[in-house]
Amino acid sequence: MRKIAWIFLLVISLCSVGELAAQHRLVLGGRAVIMVADAVYLFPDAGDRVLAIAGADQGLGNFLSTIEPGYGKKPVLDRNAGVETYASLKPDIVVLKTAMKKSLGAGLDALGISQLYLNLETPEDFFTDIRRLGRLFGMSERAEALVGFYQKKLDWLGALPREKKAPRVLLVQASSAQEGTWDVPPASWMQTRLVEMAGAEAIWKDANPGSGWAAVNAEQIAAWNPEVIFVVDYRKDSRIAAKALASLPALASTQAVKDSRVFGFAQDFYSWDQPDVRWILGLEWIYRALWPQVHFSGSMLDSAREFFDFMYSIGPELFSTTIQSHLLGDFDT
Repeated sequence: MRKIAWIFLLVISLCSVGELAAQHRLVLGGRAVIMVADAVYLFPDAGDRVLAIAGADQGLGNFLSTIEPGYGKKPVLDRNAGVETYASLKPDIVVLKTAMKKSLGAGLDALGISQLYLNLETPEDFFTDIRRLGRLFGMSERAEALVGFYQKKLDWLGALPREKKAPRVLLVQASSAQEGTWDVPPASWMQTRLVEMAGAEAIWKDANPGSGWAAVNAEQIAAWNPEVIFVVDYRKDSRIAAKALASLPALASTQAVKDSRVFGFAQDFYSWDQPDVRWILGLEWIYRALWPQVHFSGSMLDSAREFFDFMYSIGPELFSTTIQSHLLGDFDT
């Protein structure tokens, strides 16, 4: 009888832990909050526990407002808000990117506010952090299904045939710091990883071993002579920036320009190159752009529909009126 009673109490205890996890009230804040928010909202009804979110619009619209009816009623925090702002909301947990721990961690600790930090920088980080969120919400099965979705797509892409010679690829964004320059991402960032995972040579890699975007000019791009160029823009249709780069006289002799292989990176509300949940779409889009001779089952649009349906329960009708109408860049490359 004692053994049965002990087992019963253990079951009750485990259920209580699950209920507590499901009832956490969250604040999502800090810089790069869209990565955090998009990961949190992968879990059904997680939005009901979100008290406030830092600004989640990069310039192309607010994705979260399309998936949560009550989003507009929630406070929008400044991405640089201090600990007092978080404390005023009385959250159970503040969820932030790991980079925010240095500036906010000690202050939140002093106020007795729990924190969950997510890396969300590499594909491996996403698997780890999705599982951590699954434990937080008491939805480990959902977390494993999400990881499985990514892994299945990775396995499919990895099995596709491609040429042995890696194409020389450059990924840039238009620089806002200095006219006439373009920025390349660091060697360790998601953008570089995606290009390499797709079987290409990231020709800028050795030029930026740092921790942020680094400026390069047209003369440097011409010297690299890329065969393919991907152009990123987080605030407007990336095709505009791609056209501007391709029209530079200094780049007229590059292989990418001569072959008309300068592409605006695919976007919806957010660009698909960054460490957001969409990185798997970005990887597939790069594959399709690099290897046009490969026969892909289905279209990029089919893959986008599948992704948003599985990740956010956005069915065909809602997809067509929200996501599809926002598809920008050279999406159909």
